[in-house]
Parts: sequence; C-alpha cells; structure tokens
Amino acid sequence: MRVTSLAAAVLLAGVATLAQAAEYPIGKPLNTAGMEINTVYLQPITMEPAGMMRDAAKSDIHLEADIHAIKNNPNGYAEGDWIPGLEITYKLQKMKSDGKTPDGPVVEGLMMPMVASDGPHYGDNVKLNGVGKYQLTMVINAPGTLKEFGCLVDKNAKPMAVGHMDHGGAGPWCFGRHVDKETGVGAWFKPITKVVDFTFANVGKKGGY
Repeated sequence: MRVTSLAAAVLLAGVATLAQAAEYPIGKPLNTAGMEINTVYLQPITMEPAGMMRDAAKSDIHLEADIHAIKNNPNGYAEGDWIPGLEITYKLQKMKSDGKTPDGPVVEGLMMPMVASDGPHYGDNVKLNGVGKYQLTMVINAPGTLKEFGCLVDKNAKPMAVGHMDHGGAGPWCFGRHVDKETGVGAWFKPITKVVDFTFANVGKKGGY
C-alpha cells in the first residue's frame, strides 16, 4: 500500500521526536552578551577526524553547548545565528551524597566546534565517574582568548603552526572581528561562566538526533 505524503510527513515528524528524546538538557538556557547558551548531553558520538576527542566506546556522554545569537547581538550576528569561534572549557565533578557539594574527581577539557544533523555546536566526548549528580562548570571565552585553541594572543605565545606568520598574521586559527568605523562590530564579551547541577542516570538507546 502506498503511503500518502501527509502520512509520510506525520511519520517522519514522529521519528524526529523520538530521536530528540535521547538529548538531555543540563540546566536552563542562559541569555547573556547577546547569546542564548544551552547545554545538553546525549550518547557518545563517533567523530571525524578520528582522534579529535575521546573515542565513543570509551566515553559515557557527548557533552554539547548550543550557542546562538539573540536579538540585538552586538557582534554582528542575526537572531538565531550560531556563534562560531568561541573557546569553551568545561569541568565536571560528582557531588557528595548530600547532592550539594562537589567532591569527586575533576573531569575537564575543551569543547570543539562541530556539525551534526541538527546543526553546528560545540562538544566533547566525556568519561564520567558513574551515575549520580554532577556539577558542570563551563566557561565561554571570546575568540582569541586561550592559547590552547591556537590563536597567538600575546608576543610570548607559540602558535600551533607558523605558516600564517610569514605575511604578518598572528596565528593560523584566529577568528577575528572588524574594528574599523565603517564595518566594525562591538567588542567581544568578557568570559562567561555557567554553573549547573544535573543528574546522570545513563543515556538512552543509541541513535541519531
């Protein structure tokens, strides 16, 4: 029997809803500096290029930061635009049995830019310390803030590659902004820290978004 286009659309919508159920929010959205910052986790993800982060088979979750512009963004982005070039660090720590005080081993790392079927975001595969309540501390830095991300931020820093230096560049991975009178945008924001608690009870069935 041939499925009508309407029935097919309903079916696809249902599948998409089920797929999205595998994504777990971490705290509420944070609106600041012209951005909406959302954090979620889902099942570990197999990535390309291989080796850019922890192998999915050795991880418990894929931690994500979804960051988009809101109205009147001062840095030239339209409402809803993904914000590229951000330099994001995270720290995860398991809470005591009282659920209020973090005291477990610290798991920390950098969140890499990437793209998936639901669009671009920042993320990392993470190995946790079992199920339980965790505290996430995430710091969102403007482009060119941290040496770990490859942009030469001061005269003593060493870029990851030097080819761009041959014609006066500051480093190969810098994300710049126009500052001239005609085309310039507002100054980058100061580092933003988001601290939220969440309960990790394992992830659902592995699959897509």
